[in-house]
Amino acid sequence: MMRRRIFLAGMAGSAMQPALAGEFGAEGGGALGDMARIGQAVLAAGQAEPDAAALRRSLGLAAGQVPQAGPDWAGAIAADFTAGRVALVEGWVLSRTEAQLCALAACCEMRVG
Repeated sequence: MMRRRIFLAGMAGSAMQPALAGEFGAEGGGALGDMARIGQAVLAAGQAEPDAAALRRSLGLAAGQVPQAGPDWAGAIAADFTAGRVALVEGWVLSRTEAQLCALAACCEMRVG
């Protein structure tokens, strides 16, 4: 069984940079496609706003800025869990940061796709 935290960390590390810059490809496959599908579930559950600009602001990103995988996200994710800032989505318990990053991927996919 794949651990969810490992799955999300792998998706974020491999997928964020090219995708969230608005250059998301129409194929929608791979880690980014998985991240966007989780983001669609997050949005459908009402666990994040369906607005890329608002999500970027909430994540501390400038307009059009691409999230980079790295220790900053790990720290934010850990802080979310410590503070109880979580989103329950289809049996998954996501940190608020993870939910917002996935929702951002879904918003970018909807805009381009």
